[in-house]
Amino acid sequence: MKAMFRTALAAGVLALAAPPLADPASAQSDPKVLRAVISGELRSIDPVWTTAVQTRYHSFMVYDTLFGLDAEQRIKPQMVDTWTESPDHLTYTFTLRDGLRFSDGAPVTAEDVVVSWNRWAERDGAGQIIAGFLAGLDVVDARTVRVRLKEPMGQLLYALAKPMAMPMFVMPARVQRGVSGSEQIKDPTGSGPFIMKRDEWVAGSKVVYVRNPGYVPRAEPASGIAGGKRALVERVEWINIPDPATQAAALQRGEVDFVEQPSLDLVASLKRAPGLVVEPLWPTGTEGTLRVNHLNPPFDNPLARRALHNFILQPDMIMAVLGDPALGQVCGALLVCGSPNGSEYGAELLVSKDPTETRLKRGMEMLRAAGYNGEKIIILDPQDQPIQHGATQVLADAMRKAGVNVDMQTMDWATLVTRRTNKAPGANGWHIFLTTGGPLGPANPAFHIQMSGGCDKAFFGWPCDPEMERLRAAWVRETDPVKARWLAESIQLRGMQITVYLPFGQYLLPAAWRDNVQGLLRVPETVVFWNVAKKS
Repeated sequence: MKAMFRTALAAGVLALAAPPLADPASAQSDPKVLRAVISGELRSIDPVWTTAVQTRYHSFMVYDTLFGLDAEQRIKPQMVDTWTESPDHLTYTFTLRDGLRFSDGAPVTAEDVVVSWNRWAERDGAGQIIAGFLAGLDVVDARTVRVRLKEPMGQLLYALAKPMAMPMFVMPARVQRGVSGSEQIKDPTGSGPFIMKRDEWVAGSKVVYVRNPGYVPRAEPASGIAGGKRALVERVEWINIPDPATQAAALQRGEVDFVEQPSLDLVASLKRAPGLVVEPLWPTGTEGTLRVNHLNPPFDNPLARRALHNFILQPDMIMAVLGDPALGQVCGALLVCGSPNGSEYGAELLVSKDPTETRLKRGMEMLRAAGYNGEKIIILDPQDQPIQHGATQVLADAMRKAGVNVDMQTMDWATLVTRRTNKAPGANGWHIFLTTGGPLGPANPAFHIQMSGGCDKAFFGWPCDPEMERLRAAWVRETDPVKARWLAESIQLRGMQITVYLPFGQYLLPAAWRDNVQGLLRVPETVVFWNVAKKS
């Protein structure tokens, strides 16, 4: 009944919950304004403080990166004009493009790059690894940065180009100086293709960006995160519409132009609706990931964490989220099924085809053996995230059937992003939450932030495992592809042994937009609105 009700709304029935727009007719016809519905709410504008996808999307609007990955995942210079690498692979010299300026008119300098790099390296997994190789990061002149390494590192440029987790955005030194990575910056001044209108940001309602008139795009065509980032509309508005049916109705009425993640039970009706395009923005699925709090008993015990492998019923989760098993893939690979490093080594319990009753009984026996005595297990449930919400409900139901005392606490994603920072046990603590690893990030075992076993520096859940960090560092150093592949297998196995995180399947979700919107780029890990034009 709920799905039928939503479908009716998507077919054009008036949605009373739709947020009022100043002029819906103008919204549909104005080629200078793009209105987009991004899933979840922007809570922080600091891409070093959080990995929340909304913050990453925001950051690609207003900031730029030294390098970028194109649509073929090739590394391309972005803010960098020219660069050199010494014969011994220990020295890199980057020269910035001429004419780069922040939106306040100040030139982008090598000092901005160095300050941004150092602050990013406090928090990002790739930055932390690079720090161990770094002998020096020097300002040569106003436009030139020199990187000196203690030993060769084949993954350096990839780390600076990656779009996942915490990309290495260049921000003004004056904004970041004296602000640690665990503190938030409040000033969104950047040098990217758009400018955030901080005075028009209404939390929970709307975020506004305007074209940056001082931005000088690269000459080559846009491709992925690389190439010429040309802002072809004057204004982009993110409109927050939490209810999926209301999103669909607003899209059909032309009140919004783009919906990042329409509800899956509305996709069929949206595909039939005239004037709409419904397609994925990246051809592979995104990996669902379960995070467990390694600090909070009983999951400070590795056996208790391993018990969770039995409770993740991926086929049921995929059905709950997608309604069609063909749209998802059961996968036990931390490094993504289908990727060059994908392997299910060590995931036997996770992808077991044993009957559900057998799996749940085995999981409960393992929990008890780890010292579990019926204590409350807090699972955070983000109701506004379709993948996580559907899968969380299946997980909680399975654990309850096994005999676990589950306390599933429902909230929006923005609240969960804040809540997951709490390490302390108790009512405001947590044991488990579900998120996603993105379609590209998990394939790189060194730079995927969720793979870190770096203790306090690790992603939420704070796995602490020196052996995992040793293996990841060895993978970064290794130049022989065969040996690197074996190291990837070892990383997969170690990750499963310590339960660094757990995949709960791979999911393919489409976006939806009006057919007068042209030029949307196929980009992994983010949504970008440069290169996008609207026909009137």
